Amino acid sequence: MSVEQLTATVIELPDGRYLAFKEFGDPNGVPVFCFHGTPGSRLQIAPTSNRPVPPGIRLIAPDRPGYGLSTYYAGRRLVDWPGDVAALADYLGIDRFAAMGISGGGPHVLVCAHALAARLIGVACVSGVGPLGDPKANENMMFLNRALNVLTQHARPVMVGMMRLQARAMQRDPDAAYDGLVKRLPQADRDVLADPEFRAQMLDDFRRSSPTSALAAAQDFEIFAADWGFSLGDIEIPVHFWQGGVDRNVPAHHAELMASRTPHAVMHRYPDEGHFLVVRRIAEIVATITA
Repeated sequence: MSVEQLTATVIELPDGRYLAFKEFGDPNGVPVFCFHGTPGSRLQIAPTSNRPVPPGIRLIAPDRPGYGLSTYYAGRRLVDWPGDVAALADYLGIDRFAAMGISGGGPHVLVCAHALAARLIGVACVSGVGPLGDPKANENMMFLNRALNVLTQHARPVMVGMMRLQARAMQRDPDAAYDGLVKRLPQADRDVLADPEFRAQMLDDFRRSSPTSALAAAQDFEIFAADWGFSLGDIEIPVHFWQGGVDRNVPAHHAELMASRTPHAVMHRYPDEGHFLVVRRIAEIVATITA
């Protein structure tokens, strides 16, 4: 990853917190806000030769609170996120834009679809996490995520401790952490993660994780398991869901459940693809939500 890709702009929000973001692609293109996964940062969104920014697109990748260079926000709720996004759009002088959320960014794009509908030209939830409090949320999910979800709801201090251990392991030996992740995934995802450029990008994200990334990740799990603070049934604009059939990070029934509750949902199903389908489908996704 280049030095230019690692840099970020940091702005001060109305409540005094800092929000970091990075732009990629055409500065005069159609703006698309892209929300990273859990854990993660803007570094996950940086383009590679196998995942370039599509022509005519201005890709804007913010660090959510506690990740990257953005200030941790104790007591954060999912419904707080649209205010940060609107403040960033206003800072950039952008009135209308598209938005996509990947994995843990999924709920964050859905709350924007609810709260910022008048400003959005298209919405994509890609391999998005569904409500973790749902009784079926853990079905077919990889063991680590399933364990974290159970601990979130019944033993929060243990869950936070596990997040801290995971964050330290990722920083201390990112290669080993990456290889451990690969072993737990289906072949479709292993094929994506075998790409040297993508591996290098993820390792940089591991190495450069924020000191508060463990707290932010734990907070994400709590947010996903709690009441989201809005109803998917009240989203008035179309939402496109992209989902791989063999995804074990976030099983396909999460997308099916959310789509069934979202009035104008459009499902894009890929039975043989996994959690990282965005790497190969980015051009298709962006074209759909900016059409």
